[in-house]
Amino acid sequence: MVTLKEVDIYNFNDIVNLQRESVQYVGSPEYVLAQAYIYRSDSAAFGIYSGDIPVGLVIIRDRPEKGYPYSFTELFIADGFQRKGLGLEAVEAIMQKFRADGLRDSVEIQVNETNVFALKIYRKCGFREIRRADRNPDFIVMRAEL
Repeated sequence: MVTLKEVDIYNFNDIVNLQRESVQYVGSPEYVLAQAYIYRSDSAAFGIYSGDIPVGLVIIRDRPEKGYPYSFTELFIADGFQRKGLGLEAVEAIMQKFRADGLRDSVEIQVNETNVFALKIYRKCGFREIRRADRNPDFIVMRAEL
């Protein structure tokens, strides 16, 4: 079972040391953690765990004062843990976290149109394409209702 744990002083080293060969769609753990820090006013980094083992990382965003839907970005599963269904479980865990918070009725994400593995997972989790991203037309904006 996959769970989410906010990155803190106790799990930082485990998360920053996750191994990733490809950074085509998502940056290195260091980059993702730096991005979460820069946007800390409305974002937090969460380690993705399978049992007690850290297997990935995601940034969860919540901008309630601006009326935006929930969002997450920079989701990755580390090398050695891919193709085991953990990405799908991670998205389901994120969606469950949002449902439990109960402050929004939808989630929006942006996905590179060539990231076929991510698109497949997101569609399985109920995300639907709503438009192209404003800043980069190579990205698709997807939304799922909670």
